[in-house]
Amino acid sequence: MRDKVFSTFEVAKMLELSPGTVANWVDAGRLKAYNTLGGHRRIKAEDLKLFLEENEIPAPKELSERLYTAKKVLIVDDDVKFLKLAERFFKTFRKKWEIFSAADGFQAGALVGSAKPDVVILDIMLPDINGFKVCEIIKAGSKRTLVIAVTGYDSEEIKRKILAAGADAYYAKPFKFEDLVERIESWPS
Repeated sequence: MRDKVFSTFEVAKMLELSPGTVANWVDAGRLKAYNTLGGHRRIKAEDLKLFLEENEIPAPKELSERLYTAKKVLIVDDDVKFLKLAERFFKTFRKKWEIFSAADGFQAGALVGSAKPDVVILDIMLPDINGFKVCEIIKAGSKRTLVIAVTGYDSEEIKRKILAAGADAYYAKPFKFEDLVERIESWPS
């Protein structure tokens, strides 16, 4: 996934400032940017977001929509009730996120290949391919994909094994979906 990048003109237009003001921030080292081969300043979305937060500058709606991008989230669980509950929560709580679901490891593998999710919420105990193997396959394809392992069979052995398989986080059921959202939003995309 390519990082979003803005010109000083684009940033100035969104913040309703003059391009010179944004260029001065960059030249003074207050706003991190880089120069293209043609000498034009370019600002990465993550650097702009950090600058706005540090300086307590509210981001206009247009800029917020461009900075806080939608995520593709794949939920994998053979428990149909949990799957429906999780889908409903994420579709309601984060309307801009694309939510996909799979009830088994084979279906999850197909969706990982076609949908290219940013996040996979992965049940460990699946009926066909277990979550350990699914996690290894996901991480072999993309280290940038956030894998959050979830299980109703909590133990130190299972936790150790799934983290060794490449999972980035581990949650024992029941848990708060808000905790997952916080973990997802803190993951660098």
